[in-house]
Amino acid sequence: MPLNNKRIFLGFSLTAQQTQKIALIQSKLPDNVRLVPKANLHMTLAFLGRISTHHLFQLNQHVSLITKTTFQVTLNELTYWKKPKIVCLKGSANDTNLLQLANHAQLMAKKLNLHQSEYPYTPHITLCRKAKPEIETLIKHIRYQPLILSPKQLHLFESFPGKNSVEYPIIESWVL
Repeated sequence: MPLNNKRIFLGFSLTAQQTQKIALIQSKLPDNVRLVPKANLHMTLAFLGRISTHHLFQLNQHVSLITKTTFQVTLNELTYWKKPKIVCLKGSANDTNLLQLANHAQLMAKKLNLHQSEYPYTPHITLCRKAKPEIETLIKHIRYQPLILSPKQLHLFESFPGKNSVEYPIIESWVL
């Protein structure tokens, strides 16, 4: 794979207050998991995979054409996903504007021959990685406040290995 390929995804950043609420939940998780650093907390809309810098311009044009409207989502369930071994705070995609954004992102990914999810869209924020199955019982007893998100921007993030952890710089942003 060429070195100029970027691993990218569309998503929404959190406010400082939302990040603090997530950090409080993370503080209740066991020590043997790898917490997602505060700077990396986000809600993914669509993972798009690797794209060459040459095709990045084309992707930006397509995202610019997507209808981007505001939405609200409540993340209110701590859950363990076995395959990626993560704990996340998830919610339901009940808002039609959020569902429309997610559907448009998948259609765009298909058109551009990028990664497409095999699962229905589930809004979530990953809290930790490398979690063991036993955590599923533990997280049922953690008390927390649901998190309500009403993002104002859609971001195109890059994902790459940094010095101490994965880094997610924003490449481009669009107002909702």
